[in-house]
Amino acid sequence: MGSNYNNYNNDPNRQRPRKRVSKQTLRRRQLGALCVIAFLVLLLVILVAKACSKDSDKGGDTTPTDATTTSTTTTVQQTEALTTVTTTTTKAAGANDSGFKLDKYSIYIDVGGMGIAYVQQYPEGSSEEDEVWSTSDAKIATVDAYGHVTGVSGGECYVTLSSRKDPSKEVMIKVTVTGPANTANSADGDKDTDNKGNNKTNDNEPQQLAEAPAPSKIQGEGYHYEGDVLIVNKTYSIPASYNPGALDPTCNEWFNKLVQGASRDGINIFLSSGFRSYGYQEGLYNTYAANDGVAKADTYSARPGHSEHQTGLAIDVNEVSDLFIGTPEAQWIEDHCWEYGFILRYPKGKQDITGYKYEPWHIRYVGYDMSKKIHDRGGITLEEYFGLTSQYQS
Repeated sequence: MGSNYNNYNNDPNRQRPRKRVSKQTLRRRQLGALCVIAFLVLLLVILVAKACSKDSDKGGDTTPTDATTTSTTTTVQQTEALTTVTTTTTKAAGANDSGFKLDKYSIYIDVGGMGIAYVQQYPEGSSEEDEVWSTSDAKIATVDAYGHVTGVSGGECYVTLSSRKDPSKEVMIKVTVTGPANTANSADGDKDTDNKGNNKTNDNEPQQLAEAPAPSKIQGEGYHYEGDVLIVNKTYSIPASYNPGALDPTCNEWFNKLVQGASRDGINIFLSSGFRSYGYQEGLYNTYAANDGVAKADTYSARPGHSEHQTGLAIDVNEVSDLFIGTPEAQWIEDHCWEYGFILRYPKGKQDITGYKYEPWHIRYVGYDMSKKIHDRGGITLEEYFGLTSQYQS
């Protein structure tokens, strides 16, 4: 037996008998293995998430509060004799680390309506005088040099406020305009033809499809009319309660036709400021008077109740500043606006008569019959035509 035992121990191919494992023990081992695997997977997910978070923090800018995507915007810049379009990619609307702080980062307006985001804080070293406003799409909404946004056509765009001292400091405002899309700038014919489909031979040839009708009269007291023409100036006002809420429909229709006519001549005309309510004009005028004094403000801004914009018959086009003077667009407006029932309301050299400085951007809808009479008499003012004054009583 001893010999057999030794032979067994020295046998290299021998196998020890295995211990039998119960099913319950096997299940516990399997469960434990699954727990370890799950823990390792969870740990891996956490490590990956932290790595992604660190990469996102390298950008520098804070996350926009009003949108989460970036957008490509087109900024339209006007100079004295040149219009340029610059395309840039910027962050979507919302607060950021630019140093600007606004009371809102979204504006909702109707077509022809107006809105504004008030600046509550400027970047260090900048002030109100350094504001530079621009719009990503002037066909949807325009903005003037003071930040007043006007709805032109239904859709969405972005208005950008930057600092003239440091253009890298900027903040964006999302603008949503409610209303029909404007097709006035779409191609609807050969640019070498007029509105009647005839080949153009003379840029000074009238282009209108038909005579623009006079606007409807406002019923009630407190309105001064000369024939079919509503007079609103420093002498004659309209009630504070009058609020059509938008441009007069006929005025709006013929302005779109004017835009089409300008486009055929290679000229880009767009609405910068349309209807303004009594309350809005009051706030606007008070701001100008506080900044520049009453005497100076009265030369370029109407007191509440005395603004043609409240009638819904007045439009400011393109650049609402002296930068517009002498541009091809300004010259086209002066030469052709009468063909669509508009007049240049405050012509050059007429400040003593109208009470306002030369404004080549301000046109007033009166209908073709009156606009032609004004044009035929050398572009005189309504005050001259009807023998009226334009002076505040106090």
